[in-house]
Amino acid sequence: MPLRRALCALLLTAAPLLAQTSNPAILKGADRIKVDDLKGDIFFLASEDMAGRNSGSLEDHIATDYIASEFLRLGLKPMGDNSTFFQKMDILTGRPDPEHITLSATVDGQKHSFRFNEDFTLARQSLRSASSCGDLVFAGYGISAPEFAYDDFSGVDVKGKVALVFTREPQADDPRSKFMGTLDSYHAFNWHKIEELRKRGAAAVLIIQDRVPRDVKPIPPTSPRPSGEPSYALDGQMWDIPVFLVKRTIADQLLAPSGKTADQLQAAIDQSVHPDSFSVRQSSACLTKSYTGVAKHEGRNVVAMLEGSDPRLKSQTVIVTAHHDHMGSYNGHIYYGADDNASGIAGLLEVARALTHNGVRPKRSVLFLAYDAEERIFLGSYFYVTHPVVPLNQTVATINLDMIGRNEDDANWPPPADHNVNMVNVLGTRYNPALRQVIDRENGRAGLKLDYKMDVVDPDSLWSRSDHFWFATLHIPQVEFQTGLHPDYHTQNDTWDRINYPKLTRIARLVYLSVADLANSDRKIPFLATGQQTQSRHDLQPK
Repeated sequence: MPLRRALCALLLTAAPLLAQTSNPAILKGADRIKVDDLKGDIFFLASEDMAGRNSGSLEDHIATDYIASEFLRLGLKPMGDNSTFFQKMDILTGRPDPEHITLSATVDGQKHSFRFNEDFTLARQSLRSASSCGDLVFAGYGISAPEFAYDDFSGVDVKGKVALVFTREPQADDPRSKFMGTLDSYHAFNWHKIEELRKRGAAAVLIIQDRVPRDVKPIPPTSPRPSGEPSYALDGQMWDIPVFLVKRTIADQLLAPSGKTADQLQAAIDQSVHPDSFSVRQSSACLTKSYTGVAKHEGRNVVAMLEGSDPRLKSQTVIVTAHHDHMGSYNGHIYYGADDNASGIAGLLEVARALTHNGVRPKRSVLFLAYDAEERIFLGSYFYVTHPVVPLNQTVATINLDMIGRNEDDANWPPPADHNVNMVNVLGTRYNPALRQVIDRENGRAGLKLDYKMDVVDPDSLWSRSDHFWFATLHIPQVEFQTGLHPDYHTQNDTWDRINYPKLTRIARLVYLSVADLANSDRKIPFLATGQQTQSRHDLQPK
């Protein structure tokens, strides 16, 4: 363990734990969170008439009206556009146009054309049709991680070039990894990697297919999951360059003038954990992405604040978040989205009600933020962090609630004898163990079984798949509560009557107590960019 990381761990371990919240009024607020209130919110949000709350749909706008009306009822301060509760954004939908999606290259003077959906596929990107050409630059993993003394961009310029990069990060899945062992850091995920390359001026990106696919056990659904949907993207700069996923054989063709193969380069970088980026002379590529039927829809985050009472601390903000959208209706199926994520919205609303009704205004401010388009790779939360309504450098922490209503039934994590009836996963505290201290402390009253296993190994990559992710990339303390995957995930069987309401009530109370603890303290929550090794209370390895 590097010395700096060891010292941070020692200081955090040695720091005396503060007592649990003991203010009688705050404790009484926790008792105000009740099963019937949660049940009522979820019954409405996941009703048949809400048609799955697809982002930008009339039904999802009704959901945002409902959330805003609750914020209004509580007397919270509107923090959206023009003194409303809504932060609006333009969301595009469209479908790939295979006839006009092309990849070609010139290698040692020879021209090559590649086949869409055979040699390459589309990766996540904007829906603006565009063409880009440029000389080829091999940029390793496309990562700049100064906290790990690793920078693929050192000594190489990707501006105006086509960047060829590996997916994930060096030594992925290796317990001895210089990065985070078996856990992927935020640098590993394409959502962040593509944005970093765009910001550095790359003309286009070619991501090299994994050498060995991840061993993830699928969860058989109880009914069909959505298929044939259009693509979604923000109307703006986010991921706005052509990005293709190419087979390793195609990468080898492009790399041929260097005399190296993708396997050789990846093995060398993984062994040395030292970048080996270079311009591939005599290689250039042209990428064209094309979409049809592109339409614009209004997306809406819902934003409200409970202002702090302390003149010095009120400028600091604790953020409580959940997403309100789901998958809509397709092929005769309504994807009701009770667990995903009417449960999170219900929890957020109950925390807001408890904080405003307990008679004790917190010292720090608390922002309640219901995101749009999480199901489309968290577009609403990206829009928020690029258009914040409170200064990001004054954000104490963000606590995200996404799927907090069921019992985990995931083949990658065989259920224990109690079938997880009282368990909630807590993800992300490896970056901010002081936040885990707060949650552990307040759970003495909530009485849940807290599982931190996904802070050690995360076969489903669940930590990277929700709205708190963008905060981690900005080194803002973040954590997610979620009760895990199950066979009803993204099916028509994710209905209000299948929620474990007693457990959901305890989770909402724990979140409320943790938020009250943070909001009534002047304690800073450090973000440890290198992460801190953590131990789960349960078996850490997926079977």
